[in-house]
Amino acid sequence: MKHRLITSIALVILLPGAALQTYAQPPSPQFQKIYGLIKEKNFFKAREIYNTDSAQLSIPYRCFADAVLQNAFNKPAASDKKIDVLIAGKYALPDSLRLKLFRIKEDNAIKQYDYATAYTTLNTVLADFKNQLTQEEMKDMQNSLKIWNALKDQPKQTITINGYNELKMHKDKAGLKNLQITTSKDTLPFIFDTGANISTITESTAKRMEMIIIPAAIEVSTITGNTVKANLAVCKKFRLGNIDIENAVFLVLKDKELSFPQISYQIHGILGYPVIEALKEVQLTIDDYLIIPLKETAMTGNSNLAIDGLTPLIYIDDMNFTFDTGADHTILYAAFYRQNKTRIDKAYKLTKVSLGGAGGHTVLPGFKISHSFTINGKNVTINDISLLKDNISNEAGHGNIGQDVIKQFGKMTINFDQMFIKLD
Repeated sequence: MKHRLITSIALVILLPGAALQTYAQPPSPQFQKIYGLIKEKNFFKAREIYNTDSAQLSIPYRCFADAVLQNAFNKPAASDKKIDVLIAGKYALPDSLRLKLFRIKEDNAIKQYDYATAYTTLNTVLADFKNQLTQEEMKDMQNSLKIWNALKDQPKQTITINGYNELKMHKDKAGLKNLQITTSKDTLPFIFDTGANISTITESTAKRMEMIIIPAAIEVSTITGNTVKANLAVCKKFRLGNIDIENAVFLVLKDKELSFPQISYQIHGILGYPVIEALKEVQLTIDDYLIIPLKETAMTGNSNLAIDGLTPLIYIDDMNFTFDTGADHTILYAAFYRQNKTRIDKAYKLTKVSLGGAGGHTVLPGFKISHSFTINGKNVTINDISLLKDNISNEAGHGNIGQDVIKQFGKMTINFDQMFIKLD
């Protein structure tokens, strides 16, 4: 989403026993820099500047930046408190920033499984900020409204962890890691995928497991840029090891959308971010075990994990990447190419890069490169990385970190409470 940053606003302050007064209050250079980084989804660098310079921001801008960053670092309740202060009417913010606040409020509701609030908040956006939205944004929001309308009367997801869990993950023929999911009707392998911002299931599997299917006719974008139609399902209860998950939401796709006939491969389902985040901490070992500890790991150093909507971001070498336990290979995006254009153009020839996923595959212009990452003081070199020359839909940051980087370490700890990723 693009936002228009106004160079000056009217700051309205209401003091007890005083008349309402309006002051010209332009945003400071510090705020402009912070907000520029936020729009680039570099929440890590934005937080760094905010922590240093927040005292130099006026109250509404400080509150705004804090609300955005609390959301990005997975503190939705704290973010809501800041938003409520700003939208209560005491401060006059430009419409572009008020629109951003309402979108964050919607996202906070989603992260707290409060679908009714997500629905009413998005309705407010469509009613009050229509002139601020492009046709594409309107279409996207109306599509999202279908989701929250379908779910607004559903109960919140809950998770009960009944003891220590150490679960063996099994690789399928596509090399993706699967866990056994059990309902009262069946047990089937589901892919464990931090890169999926919603859990997903095939229509036949949802019926087989007797989930509640909710017709919604949602348009879902695929990695190829195409769209497919989907419905929703609510699983009243399933079991993962010693963990009970209730009222989890799944996107329901036609079986063919998760089928790869060229290798006779069918995906049954995918466990995505809303379920994984609720576990608070997961540990993935090189020998394919998933561990959910009873006691969280203590964080050392700075938090290096953020969330863009429902997509996790990791901070490496002053760049932000999505990371995806369901992806076999790392891929780099156009932002990485622009930042390293001179070196890339000199060392590599333009070629074709193939992308595949739910909904099919596509071929795009790009490069095959070698690149070294510095992670936890270790130099990790990956060869034959796909680098895209141009932007694609739904990309975030400089690329997506896959298993070819992760498997260089013995264990990866992902903590969604303290917001860090630790690779040992």
